[in-house]
Amino acid sequence: MTRLRWPQKLAIGTGALLVVWGLGGFLVTGFSGFAGQADTWLLGLRVNPLQNTLHVVFGLALLLAFRRLKALSGAGLLVAVACLVTFGFGMARYDDQVVNFLNVNPGSNALHLVAGFAALAAAQGAAWCRQCDRVAVVKAA
Repeated sequence: MTRLRWPQKLAIGTGALLVVWGLGGFLVTGFSGFAGQADTWLLGLRVNPLQNTLHVVFGLALLLAFRRLKALSGAGLLVAVACLVTFGFGMARYDDQVVNFLNVNPGSNALHLVAGFAALAAAQGAAWCRQCDRVAVVKAA
């Protein structure tokens, strides 16, 4: 196995955090009340089964893609967009007219924001590493 680069390490860390957070959330919530507000908390963050499912899916996408930089570029970008859209839905929930279907609070919004930017950094870093590899091949030829 070749040495892992920083975007791959970031993807592993972010993916593992999301998977562990999602699985831990399922221990607290189970599968009842899939989407909606509930009084279920995990280490100061509100969770529900929908949010737990999203965390597991986003984390697994990063963990499955980290080995190849090209795959990490695409998957990281998709996870980044998904996490940042989830953050946007969480911010919209502060309007009294919007139902809090993700059961978020400011802490879980912060988790989505940080995970989104970490996935974006992994995607951009993977693309940068691929470009550096191509330049090195051209210079060696």
